[in-house]
Amino acid sequence: MAAGLALASLAAPVCARAAAPFAGWGPIARKAVPAVVNISVLTIDTSASHAGIGEREEEVGTGFIVDPSGVIVTNKHVIAGAFRITVRLNDGTELPAKVVAAASMVDLAVLKVDAGHPLPVLKLAHDDAVRPGDPVLAIGNPLGVGTSLSAGIVSGLNRNLMKTPFDDYVQTDAAINHGNSGGPLIDTRGDVVGVDTILLTNLPNEGSNGLGFAISSSVVRYVVRHLLDPRAAPVGWIGAQLQDLTPDLARAFGMPGQRGIVITGLDPASPARAAGLHTGDVILRYWDQAVDDPPDARAMLREVAVTPIGHKLVLQIRRDGKPMAVPVTVRAWPHMMEPRGAMLAAPGATLPLPSPDLGLLLAPITPLARREYKLDAARGVLVVAVDKQSEAYLRGISAGDVIEKVQTQAVTVPAQVARLAGAAMARGGFVALLVRWKNGTHWIALHADSRATLAARKGGAQPPRRDEAAARQPRAAP
Repeated sequence: MAAGLALASLAAPVCARAAAPFAGWGPIARKAVPAVVNISVLTIDTSASHAGIGEREEEVGTGFIVDPSGVIVTNKHVIAGAFRITVRLNDGTELPAKVVAAASMVDLAVLKVDAGHPLPVLKLAHDDAVRPGDPVLAIGNPLGVGTSLSAGIVSGLNRNLMKTPFDDYVQTDAAINHGNSGGPLIDTRGDVVGVDTILLTNLPNEGSNGLGFAISSSVVRYVVRHLLDPRAAPVGWIGAQLQDLTPDLARAFGMPGQRGIVITGLDPASPARAAGLHTGDVILRYWDQAVDDPPDARAMLREVAVTPIGHKLVLQIRRDGKPMAVPVTVRAWPHMMEPRGAMLAAPGATLPLPSPDLGLLLAPITPLARREYKLDAARGVLVVAVDKQSEAYLRGISAGDVIEKVQTQAVTVPAQVARLAGAAMARGGFVALLVRWKNGTHWIALHADSRATLAARKGGAQPPRRDEAAARQPRAAP
C-alpha cells in the first residue's frame, strides 16, 4: 500500500487559506461526493443463536477516500465484527475492502480497496478551519438510502463525549442518522473538518435531532497517519491520567484561584512514573505555557501525543504546597492499534452457518401455488422458503417470490436454477437473479459459493436444513 502517498494527502495546509465567498453547497458537493463511499458489512449476530450459530446481519456506513490508491477512512464501529466488507464507489462500482488498521481508543479505522485506477480524494482541513456558527455539510448513507447531503452549522467545538485523551468532537446540527457514521463533515472549502461519528438522542432508535458529533480533523489526521505507518508517525505518551483542577479541588489542595491539571493516576512502567510524578501533583505549566483558564487536561494529552518521541517535557508542578520542575521523557504510546483479529470476525466465523449455498428452497409453479401466492401469469421458479442465514434473506427474497431469470436465461424448473447457479459458483463470483416481488421485478446479485450446490432438485424442492418455511415480507435492498 502506498502509505507515503496517503500521508502526503493527509498533511495539513501550512496556513489557513482565505475563504472564498460562499455561493451555496452545489459546486462544493459536486467535487466532494465522488470521494465519498458507501460501506456495507456482513456480521454475525449471536445474541439469539441456536446451537452456537448466529444470524447474518448487514449493516451500512460511510467512508471517504484520502489517497488515490484506495485508502479509505471510516469509523471503527462501522466495520467491527465484519466477515465481509464491501465498498460502493460513487459511480456504482462495488469492491471488496480490507482493514488496514483500527485505533484502540479512537473510533477510527482505515480500509483499502483496489479499483485499478486513481480515485478522487478529500483533504483534511487545518486545525482551526471552522468556528461555531460556520456552515458545514454532512455527506453519508443515512439508513442505507444512498449518498445524501445535509447542511447545518458548527454548534460547538472540542466536545468531550467518550472520556479519552483524543476527544475533540465537532458538534453540528446537520442531520446525522444511522448510516452516516464514517462520513465526512466538510467546510465551505470542501475540506473535511470531521468524521461523523455520534448521534445523541433520547431514544435508542430515534433519528437526528440536531445533536451530531464528528471527530475533528486534527485528531483524524494524526491517528490515521499513525495507523498507516506507526513507525513514521508514533503517538507520544507519558502514561499519566489527568483531570482538570476545579475551583473546589483547588481550595481543597490549598491553591484557591489557581489554574491547573491534577494527576489522577500513573500507568505502570510509564515515563511519568519513572520521572517521579505522583498522584495528586498539580501541573501548572507544560512546555512554556501556563495551563489555560479553564484548564483542559485533554488538550494537554493531545499536545503530548504530537510531541516528538524522546523529547524531554518539563512540567512545572505543585506538590504539597511546593513548586517543582519535573522533566518527563515522551515515549511512543503502546497498543494504539486494535489487533486485527479483535476487529473482524474470526476467519472461520462463517463456516458454522447452515447456508453454504444460495439458501433457497425452490419448486415449480403449480396451479395450486399460483392460486395460493396470487401469481397470475407469472413464469419462473417459485421460492418456497428462504434460510435466514443466507444472503438471499438479507437481500429481501421471501417465500412466494418468483425467480424469472438466472444470469440472462429464463428458468421454469429448479434444476435450471441449480445448473446456472452452479456455473456461477464454478467461476467463484456472483450469480444474478431476476426476482418478481409483489411490487415488481428486481435484479439481485448474490455471492456464489463453490463449496456446495443449490438446495433444489428437478421436479420439486428438497426439505430445508432448518425449519424456515414461514413467509417473510421483502426488505429493501441497501
